[in-house]
Amino acid sequence: MKLKDTYNIYKVKYPKYVIMIKCGNFYEVFGEEAYILNNLFGYKVKEVNGIKRVGFPIVAYNKVIDKLKKFKINYIVIDDRIIKRKFNRNNYDMYIDNLNIEIRINNVKDKLSLLKEKTNFLNILKIIEDSL
Repeated sequence: MKLKDTYNIYKVKYPKYVIMIKCGNFYEVFGEEAYILNNLFGYKVKEVNGIKRVGFPIVAYNKVIDKLKKFKINYIVIDDRIIKRKFNRNNYDMYIDNLNIEIRINNVKDKLSLLKEKTNFLNILKIIEDSL
């Protein structure tokens, strides 16, 4: 079974969990959870076959788990056994909402950078500045 298939099986059952799957000497995290780890640790989000993912080495496992516990984000670890941690108050949605805002801001920045050579760029920039 592929890692993404395993992820999808658990994601259906546990939609508001960070799902970490051991693969060799790394743990892999897919989908929107990749952005949570990117935000918390600066791990680079890669896109492979249209799927967002983050990997981190086994040696970073305790650091990742400790921070997820600190911020009360539910998680599941799938390796030789399955470890599930559920908090009474899961902060998963809060981090996803914050990340979506950051992603949108970065998308606007990227688009503005592309537009700066266009003749209407200053008009667009003025409209944005006036709305603030």
